[in-house]
Amino acid sequence: MGAAKGKKNGGDGSIGSGSLGHVAMALLGKSGDIDWQHVPYKGGGPLMNDAVAGHVPLSIGSVFVTKPHIDNKRLRPLVVTTSKRALNLPDVPTVAESGYPGFEAPAWWAILAPAKTPPEIIKRMNEELNKALRSSDVAKKLESQGIDVVGGTPQAARVFIERQIDIWAKVVKDNNIRPD
Repeated sequence: MGAAKGKKNGGDGSIGSGSLGHVAMALLGKSGDIDWQHVPYKGGGPLMNDAVAGHVPLSIGSVFVTKPHIDNKRLRPLVVTTSKRALNLPDVPTVAESGYPGFEAPAWWAILAPAKTPPEIIKRMNEELNKALRSSDVAKKLESQGIDVVGGTPQAARVFIERQIDIWAKVVKDNNIRPD
């Protein structure tokens, strides 16, 4: 990451207070005894403008937001926060590979339905969504945006979401993270 342990460093920009980037940097800071100064932005556009201009020395954003600036050499990628290297950035190591074993902070999306949706409707929607995600056109489009398509069952999604809530709720509490 280029920051000295135990010292206060320049700001780390994210797309906003409480965002995945914010809590991931807080977790990394605790793991590495690094005192980051969080600089919240109102979205990826303003963050990238300031990162490219050099107004914030470190930024964290999705592959989709950062890759154009990486490709034109205005930003230099340091690490990815997923457990494996990003398909679109195969030469960029993970945080875990860079000395923080077990570190993982994936961005993820899920399609959800109201809790009272009948099980047969959930089953049908899940089947159709998985079918769409396996379509080469959809998969290629999502992969071009740095999204690793997973798919699966509603039960697997529930377990994943509950685990993510547990992980990040602890980070938010331990770091006294509050919305702006």
